[in-house]
Amino acid sequence: MTRISTNQIFDRSIQGIIDNQGDLSDLQQQLSTGKKLLRPSDDPVGAAQVVRLTEELEKITQYKRNNDLLKNSLEQEEVVLSNINDALNRARVLMIQAGNGVYDDSDRQAIGIEMGEIRDEVFALMNSQNSNGEYIFAGYQSQSPAFSFDPSSAGNKYNFQGDDGVNQIRVSDAQTIQSNSSGKSVFEDVLARLTSSITGSAGATSASVKETQQAGFDLFHERNYDAVTAANNNYQITVIGGGSQVQIDNVGLGTTVATLNFTSGQPFTFNGLEFNITAPVGATVDFQLDPPEKKNLAETLNDFFGALNDENLPEGDFQVAISDALVGIDNGLKSLGNAQSALGGRLNVAESVFESSLDLEIANKAARSAIEDVDYAQAVSELSKQETALQAAQATFARVTGLSLFNFI
Repeated sequence: MTRISTNQIFDRSIQGIIDNQGDLSDLQQQLSTGKKLLRPSDDPVGAAQVVRLTEELEKITQYKRNNDLLKNSLEQEEVVLSNINDALNRARVLMIQAGNGVYDDSDRQAIGIEMGEIRDEVFALMNSQNSNGEYIFAGYQSQSPAFSFDPSSAGNKYNFQGDDGVNQIRVSDAQTIQSNSSGKSVFEDVLARLTSSITGSAGATSASVKETQQAGFDLFHERNYDAVTAANNNYQITVIGGGSQVQIDNVGLGTTVATLNFTSGQPFTFNGLEFNITAPVGATVDFQLDPPEKKNLAETLNDFFGALNDENLPEGDFQVAISDALVGIDNGLKSLGNAQSALGGRLNVAESVFESSLDLEIANKAARSAIEDVDYAQAVSELSKQETALQAAQATFARVTGLSLFNFI
């Protein structure tokens, strides 16, 4: 039989009380903090999972902030593009009015006043800034205006001085979304009206060409213009058939592309081009498909503004100016429409990713809570049990330490 000394009895009793007090203290701390894991040693595996889930939640929080910034940027750009679209539509109406054949010079000058205001509005919108003072459409050169104005320039007065850089914002582990559009692609790289020109003649008294069916000519130009071999853009018209026909050949390719009825001094049409040639049999007229040119929206508006205010401009040249302006505006509206469609798509993706982030956040919070958060019903029940155990240990200790041999003598 093992003998237990008085010191051992005291040590065991005190240790039992201390252990019970420690357990009771832990339960009290769990209830006061709401956390089941007070230290990593309580559940090493669970503690590691909590760390990983917390890191994931912090990352999701940052992605949500990024998403908010992205949507704010896209929505601001959307407003700017919408305002430019409205201004261009108004300008188009004025261009059609100016060419109605009824307005005189004073009427055109009145239209010119409003056209100048629209030009200045569009130019200002093309240089819009965000809340950080950055120029939205300047690409990576966002600290300086996207477009500059030089009234003394002999050429274009409105010029793009940014770049085609775009910013990408990460909104999830696997998703980045473009947060801005470059003014180069939206406003600068807008095709001007496609044209052709007479380059020479032999034996012809006169020859002229103009685009009377722009859509038909645009299609012919797009299908046949050769940006690599310039000679393939050169054509020759030869009067044949006793002066009743013309033959049109592609000089570079050496092929005949059309044979048309012809009356000297009377216009005839070829793929949207109207030719008026006065020439005998055997005469030739050379023409070419002019290279495509690009002109930004402010410059297109400014050119038409100049035509409206030029009292010495011949009527034929004014009609050409209207054609140039209308095609430039229509192409600009198409470019704006494409930019707005792309922007809307990015907004939809951003919203979808944001909703996914919210779902992931809820799932991760639930998983972390299941590991580290206290079950109050269980904790309160355990607290009552520990209180009873502590009271029993204290009572037992008092009884044992109160024993004496003198009580039995």
